[in-house]
Amino acid sequence: MKRTFLQLIIIKTISIFTFMSVFICCKKVNNAQQTNTKQVTAKDILGNPDYQAICYGAYREKSRDIQPTIAQIKEDLLILSALDIKVIRTYNVHLPHASNVLKAISELKKENANFEMYVMLGAWIDCKNAWTGLEKNHEVESERNAIEIKEAVRLANQYPDIVKIIAVGNELN
Repeated sequence: MKRTFLQLIIIKTISIFTFMSVFICCKKVNNAQQTNTKQVTAKDILGNPDYQAICYGAYREKSRDIQPTIAQIKEDLLILSALDIKVIRTYNVHLPHASNVLKAISELKKENANFEMYVMLGAWIDCKNAWTGLEKNHEVESERNAIEIKEAVRLANQYPDIVKIIAVGNELN
């Protein structure tokens, strides 16, 4: 099939516009991916007024036995983000709350590449017999401590783009 000069110009023009559209589209996707993979470290966060932090417990009931849903946590995180909070400090990891906060942040980041929030993950440690009716032994640690640390490390490895700091301690029980 022989093409006319005008047909060749039209085909060439369409090809150029197609190439430009694909190039622009790919550039936008690449920029969005770069935004989402911003490399922030604890050094960038700690002491930096651009990374405002807050201790966060999403509990809506008087008991930690009733855990907030991921949807409820996401609502809270969007409000906190609107207030320019970028770091959430959680406490113990043996309850679903900490892992649900991480899941919620991960989902929000997938929904919006510009969503930015990090976690200071709390690992709660105690002495032997803390929170029991027995006499506390401040010279011996609770058997639970190793489990708490192991879970904190697991979550930090699972969400390295979110967990930037692990805080280990307690409220002096």
